Amino acid sequence: MRVKVCGMMTESDVAACAGAGADALGFVVEYPRQVPWNIGRERARLLSRMVPPYVSAVLVTSGTDPGRVLELAECMKPGVVQLHGDETEAEVREAVDLLAGGLGLKVVKALRVDASRNLELERERRGLVERALAFQECGVDGLLLDSMTERMPAGTGVPISWGAAREVREAISIPMILAGGLTPSNVSEAIRTVEPYGVDVITGVEGGERGRKDPEKVRRFVEACRRAF
Repeated sequence: MRVKVCGMMTESDVAACAGAGADALGFVVEYPRQVPWNIGRERARLLSRMVPPYVSAVLVTSGTDPGRVLELAECMKPGVVQLHGDETEAEVREAVDLLAGGLGLKVVKALRVDASRNLELERERRGLVERALAFQECGVDGLLLDSMTERMPAGTGVPISWGAAREVREAISIPMILAGGLTPSNVSEAIRTVEPYGVDVITGVEGGERGRKDPEKVRRFVEACRRAF
């Protein structure tokens, strides 16, 4: 089970999450909406250099301007780029061409679900699967399911329907990563229910200060992922 911890902001975040055994560390870089984890490209470049061997540094940003994403990737030199905005299929295809074709980078597209909707409805599930298949056709290497709200484009702390997530996972042929409201307490159950390729966490391992990782929560989260099966 691959584990990504997102929202690295400090040297201690990187050290704690890598030390706990995370497979990937996410850096939210120049995101167009106000979120607690946003950092600039130079800061991301410096922090990503601290990521140890065999751990992936992931650039997380909006891909609605593929050219700008290419600039960020050339500056930070990540292992993976995660498009976490309102990208159209055309924008995703262009980003994949630039990042995968030009730099040899893996690209993950986030498929965000409105947390206020009841995804247990069959019509909602069908729509979610159709969107997932459409982005798969754009050539991305993986699909990440996450929740969003009117106020927060990510990092909501609200789970999505695990039943709907499993249906998406069974419908697509590329790796699916589960995010949204995961914590050390519920991630084992989520993994057993959905059986994703990997999981992604941000607010679920934070401490008292928003945006800062709690090393003990990170350790418990990673351990819960490893013993899920």
